[in-house]
Amino acid sequence: MRLRIAEQLAQWNAGALDVGICGGACGADILFAETCLERRARVLLLIPLPEDAFLEQSVAFAGADWVVRYRALRNRCETRFQHEALGPPAQGENVFERNNLWCLDTARALVPFDRIHAILVWDEKPAGDGPGGTAEFAARVAEGGGCVAVINPTRLQRPGSSIR
Repeated sequence: MRLRIAEQLAQWNAGALDVGICGGACGADILFAETCLERRARVLLLIPLPEDAFLEQSVAFAGADWVVRYRALRNRCETRFQHEALGPPAQGENVFERNNLWCLDTARALVPFDRIHAILVWDEKPAGDGPGGTAEFAARVAEGGGCVAVINPTRLQRPGSSIR
């Protein structure tokens, strides 16, 4: 997955004049942020929960290595927490859906919508992840005229396997 993210960023010629924005979770978010930094892009982490809750829910469950990598990113990236930047969510509001909107609004404040490029690690199923999920985010970016590149993890070749 890291290789595919790097290939996509290279195809878009991402570099020092660009800003990578993500939610900082283990897996694709952290891989994306690390790869952006390798390309000398500025990285902005927009975190949907207070840090302790975020680490427990979106990072630490996958292992201590992801926590170490998250903390390393925190030391190198500008990080904003949703509850601090936007205030507390409304009763019943989905903080992950709110984070997607915040990421898009932040990107739109930096560049015109048609210059927004999104890398989505997604199985491309139109439903199942609900409000705040990848399907909804992809639709919002596409509707606004942004560019969406999808990395489908179900189609990635694993070492020692073959794809038919």
